Amino acid sequence: MTSSDPTKRICIGKIASAHGVKGLVKIVPYCEDTSLLEGKLYTSDNPEDQSSIVISLKNPLGKYILASIENIKTPEEAQKAKYSLYIPREAFPEINDEGEFYIEDLIGLKAKTHDHGDLLGHIKAIDNFGAGDLLEIAPADGSAPYYVPFHDDYVTDIDLESGYIILKNTELFRM
Repeated sequence: MTSSDPTKRICIGKIASAHGVKGLVKIVPYCEDTSLLEGKLYTSDNPEDQSSIVISLKNPLGKYILASIENIKTPEEAQKAKYSLYIPREAFPEINDEGEFYIEDLIGLKAKTHDHGDLLGHIKAIDNFGAGDLLEIAPADGSAPYYVPFHDDYVTDIDLESGYIILKNTELFRM
């Protein structure tokens, strides 16, 4: 049992601004495989909302990727196109290497202790404020969530099939 939901949409980037006089836009990618940003993309994370745009990637520009959007030809039209960009979870390529996974698939996993397998809670979110990925743990007892660095010093095992992650040294982070 994995925590991935095939109907769920994942944000893979956002349109940051217009660029130039031909109606191009600058996209901030949130994915390593930027080819996922090409073609039809949804503009809502709600699977019921079918609003979409069609993007053609042009070239990299620093931390951005230049792109054109179908039916947008002017800078004024491009200025209005400030969307987050989504694809269905099922569109992600399959991972064949054991020990590799999508960060998105960790959300919702049960968090257990390394020593006794006691339930700590579940992974509520994964954030990165600039110094590395952090697992936000929602404790089973309902107390305030806390962060644990997503690092080998704290994460000893991830079992997507069984739906849990094993953590150690979490007492350093609880408030």
